[in-house]
Amino acid sequence: SMLSAPEIDIDANFKQTHIVRAGASIRLFIAFSGRPVPTAVWSKADANLSLRADIQTTDSFSTLTVEECNRNDAGKYVFTVENNSGSKSITFTVKVLDTPGPPGPITFKDVTRGSITLMWDAPVLDGGSRIHHYIVEKREASRRSWQVVSSKCIRQIFKVTDLAEGVPYYYRVSAENEYGVGEPCELTEPVVATEEPAPPKRLDIVDTTKSSVVLAWLKPDHDGGSRVTGYLLEMKQKGSESWIQAGQTKQLTFTVEGLVENTEYEFRVKAKNDAGYSEPREAFSSVIIKEPQIEPTADLSEISRQLITCKAGSTFTIDIPISGRPAPKVTWKLEEMRLKETERVTIKTTKDRTTLTVKDSMRGDSGKYYLTLENTAGVKTFTVTVVVIGRPGPVTGPIEISSVSAESCVLTWKEPEDDGGSDITNYIVEKRESGTTAWQLVNSSVKRTQIKVTHLTKYQEYSFRVIPPSPPSRPEVYSVSATAMAIRWEEPYHDGGSKVIGYWVEKKERNTILWVKENKVPCCECNYKVTGLVEGLEYQFRTYALNAAGVSKASEASRPVVAQNPVGKHFSLAANNNTYFHLYPDSPGPCAGKITVSRVTEEKCTLAWNIPEEDGGAQITHYIVERRETSRLHWVIVEAECQTLSHVVTKLIKNNEYIFRVRAVNKYGPGVPLETEPVIARNAFSECYYFHSASEFVEYFSQINNLLNNFFFFTF
Repeated sequence: SMLSAPEIDIDANFKQTHIVRAGASIRLFIAFSGRPVPTAVWSKADANLSLRADIQTTDSFSTLTVEECNRNDAGKYVFTVENNSGSKSITFTVKVLDTPGPPGPITFKDVTRGSITLMWDAPVLDGGSRIHHYIVEKREASRRSWQVVSSKCIRQIFKVTDLAEGVPYYYRVSAENEYGVGEPCELTEPVVATEEPAPPKRLDIVDTTKSSVVLAWLKPDHDGGSRVTGYLLEMKQKGSESWIQAGQTKQLTFTVEGLVENTEYEFRVKAKNDAGYSEPREAFSSVIIKEPQIEPTADLSEISRQLITCKAGSTFTIDIPISGRPAPKVTWKLEEMRLKETERVTIKTTKDRTTLTVKDSMRGDSGKYYLTLENTAGVKTFTVTVVVIGRPGPVTGPIEISSVSAESCVLTWKEPEDDGGSDITNYIVEKRESGTTAWQLVNSSVKRTQIKVTHLTKYQEYSFRVIPPSPPSRPEVYSVSATAMAIRWEEPYHDGGSKVIGYWVEKKERNTILWVKENKVPCCECNYKVTGLVEGLEYQFRTYALNAAGVSKASEASRPVVAQNPVGKHFSLAANNNTYFHLYPDSPGPCAGKITVSRVTEEKCTLAWNIPEEDGGAQITHYIVERRETSRLHWVIVEAECQTLSHVVTKLIKNNEYIFRVRAVNKYGPGVPLETEPVIARNAFSECYYFHSASEFVEYFSQINNLLNNFFFFTF
């Protein structure tokens, strides 16, 4: 049995266009073939297939039948057969001879005392025959019977006159063709034909504060024959009888000031023209005057992939629209460090946006920037990643030399560990003859990590370089006083092919991102005394190595140390490479033992912990308590200055899973955190459980008991 694409079999009797009278049946028949047997699908080109369509399909033919057709069954019917080898379609056109569908929506204009002009669109469905004319009818809102005002309206516009003054009327329009009068289209709201305007449409309460409300409304449906010149707003306290004026405006919005907080008010608005005021439109509901509580949020949609890339030395800006009521408090952090304004960093915040600008950007400004928004309704943190593309670091040495001959050699090296934030495009190779200081260019566009150097002089000794040196080791503070610190470090792992001739030292205060150069002349030793420090501030240090080729990347920063005279006998003892010891005070160790979590409900839980065994040589002043949803990466502070050994965490979200952590703080800073196991915010025993056996009960209860830290004790 061969495979074959579907075919549609059309014989001499086949009709593609079917015309039926309303109430009769349509029957569309089609035969087909194909191997494997194709799947057959009926559809309608411009609408959904009617639920009344009955479809019967076998392996070789299909019929679609619709009984008692109406004008909605007219249109193009598409039949498609498909198998692995291909597909075929055919379209039938069905015309149903019927009365017309409803005309398009009715609008009106030129409303005056006693008259109104109506307009409408032709029906979408004409019933398969040209529309002869329209029938226009009116009905008093208080009555049930319709009166014909025009039975032979040729155009799609009609002026209705002789309307009773002050009476609301409904209107409807039907189309007529050779098969009769079709469905009507009706105005949904009654209209009063007056010289005053209609009432404004829809009065909305857009916003409130603790002493004001913002109202907005839509123009009246008609102006009564003379232009609307303004609007009158009125208000009353809930329960009071009398409306008082709240203000007048020509705009479609108005702010009412000077309201009493936590008081309920009602508002209404009237439109005014030369003839007078309209009937009032009242707001949908009364409103209590108070500052709304809206959780803060930020709109990061302008920053694609939440990533900003910039070249070192240029300025980058993170500009983010924010919202929340009351206006949220804004905090910016780079990784763990809170950002403050400095010469390079400016932070501008209004109630609806915050902008962080960093000028003269450096590689060290790369990282995750966290924007935290906080108000009484909640706390939210958003992340933007910044990549500052700088000069690449040194290639990873040493440079290997091979295939040495009298006039040539081959140099091989490895890519730099730090590519400067973007892909390496090429390497620059230079040579220097022994006994001279001048470097000469060999090739400035080497694409691979290898080059053959030719045209060398026989018996001449050469140095080659591809780079500045690698950075020195992380500096370490080994002596501290109130105004000075001594630091030391180890020389670079690799000198870049030319001897290290000195070091630059930089310092920074813990709360800034600004590094300041400390020495005017490079220092030759691997240690340095930094003076002129401010007592009580926390400092970090980093160093750079210099050689003939230039300056290395910065070393890793030293750990933060507070400038102060040594205290008491409590010191942390730290060994470095087992060669020497040094002492300095430190922040506390972790809290002893475990954090206990108890009284867990859908929105809160209680944490309790112990004092750390290591206080770091200073009195513990307080604890920092933080939470993190297990589905998120960042920690949120729930209590920044807890003075006790326990804390009730509130505002948890039902069924979310959390981890909590606690850090002790002394004057040297926050200590090592201690974390809990994951905890799910939900009520215990909120449901009724049925157990099939004693063992099932024991197993279930022992699980619960583990969660409750063995709150229950059983004997069976």
